[in-house]
Amino acid sequence: MKHFYASVVFFLSLILTHAQAAIHQPLLEAAQLSEAITTEAQLRIIDIRSPEDFAAGHIPQALSAPYGQWRGPAHNPGQLADDAYFQDLVRKLGLTQDQPIVVYSSGVDETDFGAAARVYWTLKYLGFTDLSILNGGLQQWQQATSTQATAVPASQVTVHSNPKLVIFKDELLDKITQQDTTYQLLDARPPIFYQGQVKAPTASTGGTIASAQNIPFGQWFNSNDTRLRPVAEIKQLVAEQGLAQAQETVSFCNTGHWAATNWFVLSELAGLQDVRLYPASLAEWTQAQEGLPMENTPSRFEQIKSKLSQLVKN
Repeated sequence: MKHFYASVVFFLSLILTHAQAAIHQPLLEAAQLSEAITTEAQLRIIDIRSPEDFAAGHIPQALSAPYGQWRGPAHNPGQLADDAYFQDLVRKLGLTQDQPIVVYSSGVDETDFGAAARVYWTLKYLGFTDLSILNGGLQQWQQATSTQATAVPASQVTVHSNPKLVIFKDELLDKITQQDTTYQLLDARPPIFYQGQVKAPTASTGGTIASAQNIPFGQWFNSNDTRLRPVAEIKQLVAEQGLAQAQETVSFCNTGHWAATNWFVLSELAGLQDVRLYPASLAEWTQAQEGLPMENTPSRFEQIKSKLSQLVKN
């Protein structure tokens, strides 16, 4: 009988361990989330799609918190709000530091993943640690959805932003000015942005931040769907590109959206230490009055030609 009870305890411990392992990791597949919904009583699922999309159908138990609530103003979408704003937001969602939180978006394309990665980064910046992203978003979710919103009581959580995860304009400028060789500056945008051939509407000029290298976010995804590649493949790409050699990494893009994907992949999946996000990115950098250092900027003639081309199209 003693051996029987010992076997039962061992079997139950295996079930519990498997259930915990299914959720407490940065990237979840749909089947793992489905299991977690039935085993994790404190689980919070955050749907960052539009309210209209959420009302049309969502993952059971999900809470609606549209991406726009986590972003800055229209002229500088990557700008971080203050801790008081975010504290009010996460309290309304009933979030606490002792519960697992899963973030998901639509999963329609690779760019969409950046929204989930940016919210994940924001929550980690605010002091939450048990975080996951649903790989492939709602498109990968195969179960029937519910159209009823989930009501949760507000929490009294206090957020504590983590300066190790973020870098702001002045500190980055100091690193560039001092020619700091201990860190790497990664531009997550597609090459045509990096090379200055096109620019985002929020940028005052094309090109990239001085000393940056181009590590396009799209390389991390499968070729046949919108999920991230297996972690082993991601680590191989990181090794091949020599991205694990710097003491510190800074990721940026146009508004801190694509850059969040690079941050997530390098920090949470590849395990690089001291990976930081420049949240306001080129929207802030190029709009600065002091004229911050840039590379690959188009010539004056090319800028005029581009503007004339846009006028003709309009």
